[in-house]
Amino acid sequence: MEEQFEYSEKVMEHFRNPRNVGEVKDADGIGRVGNPVCGDLMEIQIKVENNILKDVKFKTFGCGSAIATSSMITEMAIGKTLEEALKITRGDVAAELDGLPPIKMHCSNLAADALHAAIKDYMTKKEEKAKVEAEKYDFDVIIVGGGPGGLTTGILCAYRGLKTAIFEASNWGGILSWLCPNKMIENFPGLCEKSTCTDLVESWVNEAKKLKVEMKKERVNEITQDKKIIAESGAYRGKIIVLATGSSPSTGGIKGEDKFSKNERGVYYYVRDPQNFVGKRVLVVGGGNSAVDAALSLADTADLITIAHRKDELRVVPQKIERLKAIDKIKVLYNTEVLEIAGTEKVEKAIMKDLKEDETIQQVVDSVVLAVGLTPNTEIFKKLGLEMDEKGYLKTDKTQKTNIDGIYAVGDIASDLQLVVVAVAHGATVAHNAYIELRKPYWR
Repeated sequence: MEEQFEYSEKVMEHFRNPRNVGEVKDADGIGRVGNPVCGDLMEIQIKVENNILKDVKFKTFGCGSAIATSSMITEMAIGKTLEEALKITRGDVAAELDGLPPIKMHCSNLAADALHAAIKDYMTKKEEKAKVEAEKYDFDVIIVGGGPGGLTTGILCAYRGLKTAIFEASNWGGILSWLCPNKMIENFPGLCEKSTCTDLVESWVNEAKKLKVEMKKERVNEITQDKKIIAESGAYRGKIIVLATGSSPSTGGIKGEDKFSKNERGVYYYVRDPQNFVGKRVLVVGGGNSAVDAALSLADTADLITIAHRKDELRVVPQKIERLKAIDKIKVLYNTEVLEIAGTEKVEKAIMKDLKEDETIQQVVDSVVLAVGLTPNTEIFKKLGLEMDEKGYLKTDKTQKTNIDGIYAVGDIASDLQLVVVAVAHGATVAHNAYIELRKPYWR
């Protein structure tokens, strides 16, 4: 019998100088166990951060073995993930103490049971808290805007199991739908010249519906800092709000522009249907990709196409320059500023200035397309307190988060690099970080 009660040096060391005795302030989990035969009682308290045991303390009433095993298991558990800590057995505890007398092995069992009970208590509380929190919100993620960035964010959030809704006041697909529905996709690796904008948008919408994203075709009138949106059908709360309102064609600020830009009187900001320009003399104002794309789209319908650009060279990729040169009916006026668009009931002429020669030019035209760039749709967010740069783009960090916690921004409102592939990348980034923020996976 005496041999059975011989303790190792480690057991005696932990009995004389027990580690981590006491209470954890604001403990996340508490485990209490006892043995009615020997009268040993153990309590273990834990503090958890990012699924890792940051602090473990114990209070024990019992024999030397009970104190030693409690001390040892706290040292073994601190720094481990919850999953790793749950795998600690009474045999592991005894082994770390260089063995226990057989009659005292139940003490190591109590220590392991107390730790496991504390972890399970934490998990139960976490689940209950999550249920209470969930009842406060309508969705995990609410996306305002159904363009490329918004649809991609919605798809990838839903793919990760997040309850997601997308609000869109106009057409699904945003700029792809109203600006160039029949145009072949460009600048999107793997899809170039293989799919029209309409085809791509339809594939996104179908995928979103398949993943049970709630597609709400209604306007959002207001967004509050506590992540509530006020829509036409009522108020909705989301744990995360993603702004994806895209961009709109910039105005040219040209005299006569307002007069002729309504009711099909001759001023347009994009070419949706080239058939509306059959047999017409068209002036395209601008020098970037939007202007050149507009001119190229009219090559088969308009009689004459003139591009007026203030600078001495176009800001487009070389391939488009070559295409322009191959079309005789398109000419480019460099160093030319449009001063006025004139006419009676409809556009009849454009008055321009040759900036190099300092001369005024008049040209008879039937239509004017102002392709002078895109402006981010961020005006509605100013009273929300979101930080913007001097051009009106929302400032975000590398995760696309704005200066307001829980509000992200993607696509054209967050980048002047206005490409579909950029909006899609933003959506993937936000979905990934939304999942981490809301679900707090153990691997983060």
